[in-house]
Amino acid sequence: MAKKFIKYMGENFGDPQGIGGVIFTKIMNIFCQMQYKTVLENINLELKDNVLDIGFGNGYLIKKLLRKNIIIKIFGIDISNDMKNKVSKKLKQFIEKQYLKLSLEDIQNTSFENETFNKIYTVNTIYFWKDLDKCFSEIKRIIKSNGIFINVIYTKEYLDKMFHTKYGYNKYTFEEIKNITEKNGMEILKIIEIKRNKSYCIISKK
Repeated sequence: MAKKFIKYMGENFGDPQGIGGVIFTKIMNIFCQMQYKTVLENINLELKDNVLDIGFGNGYLIKKLLRKNIIIKIFGIDISNDMKNKVSKKLKQFIEKQYLKLSLEDIQNTSFENETFNKIYTVNTIYFWKDLDKCFSEIKRIIKSNGIFINVIYTKEYLDKMFHTKYGYNKYTFEEIKNITEKNGMEILKIIEIKRNKSYCIISKK
């Protein structure tokens, strides 16, 4: 029974569904505060920015950005239809005013035009990407020249200590992420160690 629950937990972090999805995304909100803070401190929003949130979950960071009272447009993609429906209801007023657009998409192959976004960010989603190389190539395609990509991730060493990460997680070393970022034509501007040996943020530019 314990193994079955741990497997369910691991899979639900990657694709939140039902009551489990609601619970696990709230758990993520609690444990990822320092990671969210890093995004908010480094995204440097400017008037009329087009921003993409990859894997928006329960919309926690989207809501924070919309509260900054800067005229921007946020797009959010997620593979969970449950999360899309829940966030659409919760942030309905922003969708109606066309400040926010949510869609059910995989970052590996999106519907966006070339060079759509000034800022792209993601927090703890790359473990669930099917083809890392294709996903980074897609990010390069849809980000504008001089646009920035903020990628927040736990270290492989930290994830290896967790029981649920045996299920549905692809774990990468810092060097692997750094190399694939540069391989896809993104220049690394800054590396932030959020918590020693646990979490870091790579900020890159096209």
